Amino acid sequence: MKSATMRWLCACSVIVVCALLLCEYVADYVVLQKCKWPDMKRKSRYAADPLRALIIADPHLLGPHRGHWLDKFYREWHMTRAFQAASRLFRPDVVFVLGDLFDEGDMVTDKHFQEYVWRYLKIFHPKPGIPLISLVGNHDVGFHYKMQPLLVSRFEKYLNNSLVTLYTIKHTHFVMINSMAMEADGCQFCSQAKEQLQNISRILQCMKFPQDVDCAPEYTRPSYSDPILLQHFPTYRSSDTQCLEFDAPLAEAYRERFHVLSQEATDMLGELLRPRLAFAGHSHHYCHSVNRWGIDEYTVASFSWRNKANPSFMLTTITPDDHMVTKCRMLPQQFVINSYLSAGVLCLIAVACQLPKRIAKSRSLASSKDL
Repeated sequence: MKSATMRWLCACSVIVVCALLLCEYVADYVVLQKCKWPDMKRKSRYAADPLRALIIADPHLLGPHRGHWLDKFYREWHMTRAFQAASRLFRPDVVFVLGDLFDEGDMVTDKHFQEYVWRYLKIFHPKPGIPLISLVGNHDVGFHYKMQPLLVSRFEKYLNNSLVTLYTIKHTHFVMINSMAMEADGCQFCSQAKEQLQNISRILQCMKFPQDVDCAPEYTRPSYSDPILLQHFPTYRSSDTQCLEFDAPLAEAYRERFHVLSQEATDMLGELLRPRLAFAGHSHHYCHSVNRWGIDEYTVASFSWRNKANPSFMLTTITPDDHMVTKCRMLPQQFVINSYLSAGVLCLIAVACQLPKRIAKSRSLASSKDL
């Protein structure tokens, strides 16, 4: 009887260990291997060495106030596994995170914020030499009405990004925007952001037309290419019904300045920057649209199971004169749930198969004692 008990215990242990290995270590690689970098269709002098950018959004790391510690641990564990798998499989040149790095960044003390940053950099830790560029979101510093100098300055201190930044890599220019500073209502941050936008607009103009007498020499050295806009809020759209494709369960109506930029802010960005491509987050759902400027805009889904059961990220292949974008689906949460449920059912079946034998053996022993 002991040997039979050991057999089904061993069988259950093997099933559970296999489920753990599959869900916690192997499945991310299996799922992500279906993705690949999009190939450039246009041949140019840059096509041999394009920029490969991995773009994610809204990880929403939990803080000290919301969520259970087990929920925090498990979701962050899976984000770590997913990011490690993506980094190893795709080896990007740069990683962009489009805001809402933290769920409670606008609520925590400086001490907790430092711990937040430590956890974030531990999870999203690309290989040496690969830049990790972190944009600001409303959960990091608050919506427009809640932004304070302390919140903005500490994000800039630890993550080196706050209002408007021009970032260039492989002759490709990215303009990164603090969406909450796009209200244009004369507030301190809005005024600073607009001034920085105008300055970046002049820099781009000087790159494009270096012969202009008003251009400083340092602004004319980098080669010009139409910039790519990165920010947390999408540009203005009334709802996801304007998307060419989307994965939100419902196409809800969007509020300006809350879900998306206002029409005025959207038009201002388009006029000053004239970008060729745009990426955003915030909605937690994927959307590919053609925005008010007539260019492709991608809203990147949340990277966290807490916001989306079937998360995804973007793989982009970019040259100064072309770009290709593809959506990469991550390990769905339901797969993990189903795997563990299946393991439990198999264990129950193993136990159930042993029960009749054990009952029969017990009866046989009882009968022999009676005799």
